[in-house]
Amino acid sequence: MSLNNGQPHHHRFTATRWIAIVVTLLAIGLMFRLGLWQLDRMHQKEARLASIAQKQTNGPISLFDLPATLSESRDLPVTFNGKRIGNTTFYIDNQIVEGRVGYHVLAPVSTESGNVLLNFGWVPAGAYRDILPQVQLPVDRATFKGTVSVPGHNPVVRETASAFSGREVLLQKIDISMLNANTDLHLKPYIIQLESPVDEQFVRNWQPVVMPPKKHLAYAVQWFGLALAASIIALIVFFPRGNRNDKNQSF
Repeated sequence: MSLNNGQPHHHRFTATRWIAIVVTLLAIGLMFRLGLWQLDRMHQKEARLASIAQKQTNGPISLFDLPATLSESRDLPVTFNGKRIGNTTFYIDNQIVEGRVGYHVLAPVSTESGNVLLNFGWVPAGAYRDILPQVQLPVDRATFKGTVSVPGHNPVVRETASAFSGREVLLQKIDISMLNANTDLHLKPYIIQLESPVDEQFVRNWQPVVMPPKKHLAYAVQWFGLALAASIIALIVFFPRGNRNDKNQSF
């Protein structure tokens, strides 16, 4: 009777054990894939930094000379003459510089090759969230120098602006297609990150690559280390050395 009662319990234990093994293997596989993904991101960042270095050595070009595709135009240094369009200023919210919260200030500029959105730089937020900081932007035609930037898509951040009739518009992200749909600006599908001349009211520390390749390598090593540690623990727990001796003694 004791043997019959123990047999179903043994089957339940075996099924539970196999489920635990499968879940552990899936977790180890996921950690391994995350490590490979970090390595892939590292190689992408290295390739982009090499491309940026090459583009910088050639010097700034005119907006007329930009390649036809956005991928080729990205990170190219440019110089051009332009004049601000209207008096609308866009503030990109939740921008952090050296631990301080502030805004990126953007405004549309008319150039010889069309209308573009120019990022004048970062300004700190004031004491009250409902009052945007006041900035002075050029109104006359001027010569600008900057770098072409292509806005990325972040599905986590949703746009909250619903009206674009005011002089100061607060945005959560840069969406050129959305701006063109709600205004008559007809903006080019890229942004110019202003580099010079230096303006004391703005902080201009734009970086095309925020996380360096070495950081991705460190994350990859961490994921591979976790996968290795989980594999060792799984072998010890699920396949102990004394397992066969225990079975022989039970008989």
